[in-house]
Amino acid sequence: MNWDDDVYVCANPAFHPLNAEGVARLASAFYYYAYIPATMLSHAADVAVWGMNPRGHHLTNVLLHTANAVWVFFLGLALLEARRGLRKGGDGRREAAVTLGMGIAAVLFAVHPLRAESVSWISDRKDLLCAFFLLPALLAYLRYASAGERGRARSWYVLSFVLFLLACLSKLIAAMFPVVLLLLDRLWLERRREGKGRAVILLEKAPFLLVSLALIVLSSTVSPEAKRAYSVSHLTGPETWLFPFYSLLFSLYKTVAPFHLSPIYPRIGLEWMTAGFAVFLALTACLALVARRGVRGPLLAWAIYLVLLAPNVAGLSSGMEPVADRYSYLATIGLFLLFGGAIAMLWGRGRAWQRPAVLAGATILAILLATSARSQAARWKSSISLWESVIQSAPAKRDYVDAYLNLGVAYSDARRPAEAVRTLERAAAVDSSNADVLWNLAMLTYAGGDRKLAADRFRAVLRVSPRRSDAWYNYALVLDELGRHEEAVPAMIRAARLGSKDAREALAGVGLTW
Repeated sequence: MNWDDDVYVCANPAFHPLNAEGVARLASAFYYYAYIPATMLSHAADVAVWGMNPRGHHLTNVLLHTANAVWVFFLGLALLEARRGLRKGGDGRREAAVTLGMGIAAVLFAVHPLRAESVSWISDRKDLLCAFFLLPALLAYLRYASAGERGRARSWYVLSFVLFLLACLSKLIAAMFPVVLLLLDRLWLERRREGKGRAVILLEKAPFLLVSLALIVLSSTVSPEAKRAYSVSHLTGPETWLFPFYSLLFSLYKTVAPFHLSPIYPRIGLEWMTAGFAVFLALTACLALVARRGVRGPLLAWAIYLVLLAPNVAGLSSGMEPVADRYSYLATIGLFLLFGGAIAMLWGRGRAWQRPAVLAGATILAILLATSARSQAARWKSSISLWESVIQSAPAKRDYVDAYLNLGVAYSDARRPAEAVRTLERAAAVDSSNADVLWNLAMLTYAGGDRKLAADRFRAVLRVSPRRSDAWYNYALVLDELGRHEEAVPAMIRAARLGSKDAREALAGVGLTW
């Protein structure tokens, strides 16, 4: 897959060899502005076991996702037990209703089409691994909060902290965990009513907060401007303030209506941003009003959803897109648990004749989502299938240039040069300032034997990116082959001065200095 997988996993020299020195190197290095050593070590382990066989890497993702679905089920049970004392005097009928509801929530989470990107894309291992540690960390905290014995409570607390730390080393979004805990304490567990003072509750979060703040500061220091998403770099004035509200609602919208999913989404206009802001305010106000009347579950799920999406909107995530299917992985878990709780309530309080309808509705929904998820996952089978599916349903405009670029490169790798050239020419027609598109088009033209056109296309690259040494070097070679030596020598000197080792060796070979 030429969407990070090629450089992130397949051609990453950091994974070789996987010995003590290699582990230390992975544990101390940033990768693409993110400190995620646990994720990098998991990839390195896969490379050591499976080599470059993609089946093994995909198997790891599937196993992690399956485990996360199981964690979702037990988390739902633990949340209701902590709130209602399910296993402390609850009758069997209520237990059965809760088990069914949380089982349905876990299944729907697992088979939802939004999961296809995170599970099918090897490079999104970080979301899966982060959830794999963060969900049991939350379970351990719930045990700590309800533990009666001091020694036993301390053990659950330590376990929660260790798992939280591993989650942070998988993806920075886990740094929001302390906020999630505070929301649970305030809106769900009501620990102050059980004799826990505010100072004690805040003090026990101190280790979590210190780790989170340290990682956030470190990430921001490493890349203060490098991760400004391409789709928001053009925003000015009111759009800069309104767009985050649209971004926060995007995963909710796609969870409810998972249609036209894509690895790349287009830019939107001010009218959509304004509508998103209005919906955000109205929804938040309604949920706050409902919470004041004693029903706090919806507000809690909504608040956690916002907290876990905030790093992506604020640019603390390593992702470049302002909205993406993968961002929903952790953030929407609370929404699925909320739905599972509604199912449990309908099952437990409904009449006998209503229960088959509830079960049938949930089954049909699961089948529909699973069918859609299977179709969506099939698009990720190869680079060609993925990018063909994107451009078939997308207009040829700048928002989708990366899709055309990646498809052109995939065609080239598959030795389909004519299709690669046509695809890249379409990309260049809508965005003549994209140096990567122009570079690949020039290289394909050169490989095709048209030296004159190749020279023109290398020159087009240099007009856009004049400090690109590889373009100057190849431009010099083409000029030399065309017999334009008086132009080739200055171009080769320019490449050498910009750092091209090949250009320096070429000049030294003919006795010229740079």
